[in-house]
Amino acid sequence: MPILINPHRAMPDFYCNTFAIIARCPDTKQFGAAVASKFPGVGAYSPVIDPEAGIVATQGWVNPTLGPLGIELLRGGMTANEVLNKLLLEDPGRELRQVSVVDRFGNCAAYTGRENDDVKGHLIRDQFCISGNLLANDSVMGAMEKAYALCDGDFADRLLAALQAGSRAGGDRRGKQSAAIKVAAIAGFPFIDFRVDDHPEPVDELERIYRDNKSVLIDQYYDWVDAVKQGIPLEKKG
Repeated sequence: MPILINPHRAMPDFYCNTFAIIARCPDTKQFGAAVASKFPGVGAYSPVIDPEAGIVATQGWVNPTLGPLGIELLRGGMTANEVLNKLLLEDPGRELRQVSVVDRFGNCAAYTGRENDDVKGHLIRDQFCISGNLLANDSVMGAMEKAYALCDGDFADRLLAALQAGSRAGGDRRGKQSAAIKVAAIAGFPFIDFRVDDHPEPVDELERIYRDNKSVLIDQYYDWVDAVKQGIPLEKKG
């Protein structure tokens, strides 16, 4: 049977993850990321984190398989540069991708393919990477870097500050739709993992969700992990 294609139906634009920061916290050694895009459900595609191995973000004309594959390579002991090189070598669409990697030691590597749309680029700094494409202007990534460096909050606060700064500097030149923040702490126990999949102000909504639920899900995290391991309800933990 032939496959019928409606010639008037727009093809989906899998150009996502327009601006992102991935990082290793030098104090807690946790890995985390914050992303935003004019694309629905950006958090479903990237980043991928292993709390003991590192973090991989893939964006541009996204190839979502690069995240899980990169994590497997990090678990095998490869450095961020080695992982990035292997991912790109084996991806025939490498010039369409943006890929960034932080390994267990905080080493960073990033690549912006030539065929990503301007404004595009990446910044590699001490234990964090910022990347973007289809940006509204040249100041977006610099604003994110400055906000991350100057924020005196905890790790998630700094990631959110960077994302807010990028959005307020212009963000994705197509507009706003989704955002996500992830921080991994202990394998098997989700820590910070909030997404806004479709909203007119996704970064503001993401921050609201984080602030409103921080005391429930995050501030009690380690007590909850201990309670689970002891096989008791959280309220019975001393």
